[in-house]
Amino acid sequence: MNRKAKITNILNENLDLYRCYVSDVSESHKGHSGYVKGEETHFEVFIISNDFENKTRLERHKMVNNFLKNEFLGSLHSITYKLMTISESKKN
Repeated sequence: MNRKAKITNILNENLDLYRCYVSDVSESHKGHSGYVKGEETHFEVFIISNDFENKTRLERHKMVNNFLKNEFLGSLHSITYKLMTISESKKN
């Protein structure tokens, strides 16, 4: 299973997802720190879930990072998050 699918599965198992998009953006980081040719090292993750209700931005990031901690022990270098509740998503 590739890392994108693994991340998607981990998020599905741990959050009540309304929407979830996981994008591998590793190639756009070619030549930067943490880039490893041929590996999925950099991602962008967009999640809409009411599990983020009443949580600060930092608390949301820590929550998701905790779910993905084992991925960071491998070659995963960075993830950029956009995390919001359903009501927040309807305002945008």
